[in-house]
Amino acid sequence: MKITQPALAALAIGPVGGSLLTAAPASADSGSTTTTTTFTSQSCVAQVKAIAAQRNVDPSHELLVCSGTISVTEAPARVASIADVTAYAVKEHLTPGQTQALLTSAAASAIYYRSWTHAYFSGAVHEVHTGRTYWNGSRAWIASYLGYSGSHTCHAQGSWAAGWTVTPISCSRPSAGSSADAYYRFDESVAFKGSPITLGVGLHYSTAANGSVSTWQVGG
Repeated sequence: MKITQPALAALAIGPVGGSLLTAAPASADSGSTTTTTTFTSQSCVAQVKAIAAQRNVDPSHELLVCSGTISVTEAPARVASIADVTAYAVKEHLTPGQTQALLTSAAASAIYYRSWTHAYFSGAVHEVHTGRTYWNGSRAWIASYLGYSGSHTCHAQGSWAAGWTVTPISCSRPSAGSSADAYYRFDESVAFKGSPITLGVGLHYSTAANGSVSTWQVGG
């Protein structure tokens, strides 16, 4: 399921629905906001129940890790600085002519960016990806464009697992386009009563060219 909200008001949704909790400022100083939703992984529930039935055991405790929360923390949108382009030109050893062309292009339209954190928590697994995405009304991107380069870090600081094994699969760095989908895909696995449980999870944080944000979860 995919839900789109205006910029600065994104929310996440689990694979089978979620209940929206009240958004609250993550930090009064930064102006960041955090939105949280709950989810239950039907893939996890099915695997746990199937193994429990084979072993003739009560799956109640293990089913607790099949539910969790998704949270999105966003800083306010900000206008990018021409100084960023200048620093990029120096780093890439551009000629004065190339630098001027880049500055002219960047100045032709306002360029904005937003820093964000997108986290998955199931009680036994906490996975985080963070990033900074740029947009200018006609394009959104993370890979370098017009002298501005965003960022995307998967399995970021704060990620941990208790008893489960987490394997990062992919971490996108979208080029300039009508939207920039920064997705983090990973597998999480554990042994339950001697049988493996494996879940594939995808966390998506997508920014449109106008700055509006869509976030969603696949799998889990």
